[in-house]
Amino acid sequence: MRHLDLTLLHTFKTIAECRSLALAAQRLHKTQAAISIQLKKLEDMLGKRLIDRGHQLAELTPHGELLLQYARRMLALSNEAVDLFVKEEVSGTVRFGIPDDYASAFLLPVLRSFTQLFPRVRLKIRNDISQNLFTALEEGELDIALVTQRSNDGNGEILRCDQLQWVAASDYGLNPDVPIPLALYPHGCGYRRQILTALSSTQRDYEIAFECTGVTGVQLAVDSGLAIAATSAPLIQPGWRILNAADEALPLLGNVTIELRLGKGAPSAAVQSFADELRKQVPMQ
Repeated sequence: MRHLDLTLLHTFKTIAECRSLALAAQRLHKTQAAISIQLKKLEDMLGKRLIDRGHQLAELTPHGELLLQYARRMLALSNEAVDLFVKEEVSGTVRFGIPDDYASAFLLPVLRSFTQLFPRVRLKIRNDISQNLFTALEEGELDIALVTQRSNDGNGEILRCDQLQWVAASDYGLNPDVPIPLALYPHGCGYRRQILTALSSTQRDYEIAFECTGVTGVQLAVDSGLAIAATSAPLIQPGWRILNAADEALPLLGNVTIELRLGKGAPSAAVQSFADELRKQVPMQ
């Protein structure tokens, strides 16, 4: 009797969620060739094509869509069984870093779930811009961080990729005859660098109307009509609207990638468990 290999199912599920073999390979810390072989092995076992490999995207076939439902249930049940036997054994400290905007979008369900599953683990959380969190990881001050990708060096695990969007209050009208009023995070922030680089390629003047250290400042600046901002989909607030870049003569900003980074040395069981919770709770785009 044949049995489904959970490792193959995990690879298949990751490809389906990433919609890209290249992104899935990064997330799994494997080569693209290795995960292609695993996918082929699963398809050969079932005798069905599960994923159409296009030029850019990997799309599920009808058989793949059906298998994904089973894969998610089987992997969730496997995790539940493992948690039942090992969660009480995991202890220690996890030093975690996360920017303020990502914390507001993703952190609450992570903390609620993790503290219930692993009550013996102590969390120490640092709220800072990604640049400072990279430095803290390199200097051994953090065990794990959720950051904006700064380079595709293969050392981070991509959890999400979103288009950076111009946003304003729903009733705000951008005046083309005056400099663009911007709400920006401080120097060193990846969003700030991406926004200013894009604006430098246009003929539009701008001014920094509100320099913010956290997400609350950006929300205040946009809600009040003092400034516009640029952010990604999970951070767009009620009462905001996405500005059409072409209509407003604004530059396109490209994508922003959120990745999981581990610190120096082998991660402890507590750090690995916290990383698993982040993977579960930070939804793929």
